[in-house]
Amino acid sequence: MIYFFLIVFLGLLMPTLFPILISIKIVLWVLAGLWLLPFTYMMYLYYNFSVNNKEFQYKIWELVIQKLTWDGQGKALDVGTGAGALAIKLAKKFPESNEYGIDYWGKGWNYSKQQCEENAKLEGVADQIIFQRASASDLPYHDSEFDAIVSNFVYHEVRDTRDKRKLINESLRVLKKGGKFSLHDTFKNKRKYGNTEDLVNQIKEWGIQQVSFIETVEEISMPKLLKSELKTMGLLYGIK
Repeated sequence: MIYFFLIVFLGLLMPTLFPILISIKIVLWVLAGLWLLPFTYMMYLYYNFSVNNKEFQYKIWELVIQKLTWDGQGKALDVGTGAGALAIKLAKKFPESNEYGIDYWGKGWNYSKQQCEENAKLEGVADQIIFQRASASDLPYHDSEFDAIVSNFVYHEVRDTRDKRKLINESLRVLKKGGKFSLHDTFKNKRKYGNTEDLVNQIKEWGIQQVSFIETVEEISMPKLLKSELKTMGLLYGIK
């Protein structure tokens, strides 16, 4: 998206370098300025959530792990692992545990199974983590197979399931009774998840003994502009 806005912006500016009517130049400058605004905004978001910034993205990962009241014994699953960051953080925090990370690694994201494995190797936890290509809508695991489940900013991106609540149910399916979960996504987006209170109540009806919901913007200090961008984000956590 950043490249797209930049290309359009530059494409509108290029003709103004040639001898054309000043009125046409003014129109092109105005249009270029309109495309510069979303480009600047996307760059702002990219900077704040990039790994190099080491602030907001790290804080969100830490929040997910903080709300996972797990003792680190057994197996944990990271649903939609991306580049493997959350699974790696779990492995480093719980050296006696084993982590599994699944992701579809679609064309829209510059991640891959090989990249995850290389990242785990660089962090010294390659022997603790297994990465596998799979969809969050159909996890390749048996019922009650894991002691802990985590996920960050994934479910709303899964395209093969319109009912996003089914994705939460599928993740909890592979969690053991008494297992812990901490799931972060756009849970306040009513178009995707419906009313948040109804969502929590439905999860309880699935036989989940304890589930809580918190808003991301209430847990992490951030600028107002970022709060506006993350207003639908929240964390569902508890015990099956």
